Amino acid sequence: MKRNSKLLALMLSGTLVAGPLAYGVLPALADQTSPAATNQKSADAVAKTTSSSNDTELLTTVDDAYTAMREVRAARLALFDGNTDMATQMTNDAIAKMQSAETSEAKWGVPSKSGQQGVTYVPFDSSIMLGEGFTVTPDNSKAVSAANDQMAKGDAKGAAETLKASNIDVSVAAAMVPAKLSLTHLQVAAKLIKSGKYYEANLALKGVEDGVVIDQWGLAQLPRQAGQATKSSATTAAPQTAATKSNG
Repeated sequence: MKRNSKLLALMLSGTLVAGPLAYGVLPALADQTSPAATNQKSADAVAKTTSSSNDTELLTTVDDAYTAMREVRAARLALFDGNTDMATQMTNDAIAKMQSAETSEAKWGVPSKSGQQGVTYVPFDSSIMLGEGFTVTPDNSKAVSAANDQMAKGDAKGAAETLKASNIDVSVAAAMVPAKLSLTHLQVAAKLIKSGKYYEANLALKGVEDGVVIDQWGLAQLPRQAGQATKSSATTAAPQTAATKSNG
């Protein structure tokens, strides 16, 4: 399992700004996309990120869960276009990746603030977020520039600390999926496709996407991932930051 934290920061006008998670800007659902989208190969399923980090001091994401979610979207697109062979392939690929992601729950799973209680979620995409209404000023421009340089070098934790030291509101947002529950939906979808029940299969795949939650934490309130020391304090309030919404 590759321990890779996809900390996405959009570099706009030389400024590190809060941007949507990569998952949030995936192609629209099957009923909103063109037929050409189904021609993408499995090898192209994982989106390229502006910058990435192996630094697990912030939040570790699970690559297999990320890939599985891309395959789910590809399978729905294929069903929409009547390409059942492709839908079968993408669904089976998603099952394999989600099975791997499920084994990672013990190491990297976290509870969700906005999801189901008592369910373990696997972070699969994350982003450094800046406070709502943030603008570059002469006072903070050096810190922003330094943080951009650190992000470019893969030092996400350093970038976050640089921003925080300049009193710039920083938080981490993550898209997360309940791997075990998602795997059940995928296995049902595979059986429905095999039986020729494509409408029902699409609904089962949609169930995987509907299970995704996006949570956001201040740097001092990052969730405890299994195997890591706690980073949170129940008595410390999280800073107010820009809301993140999924567009999937």
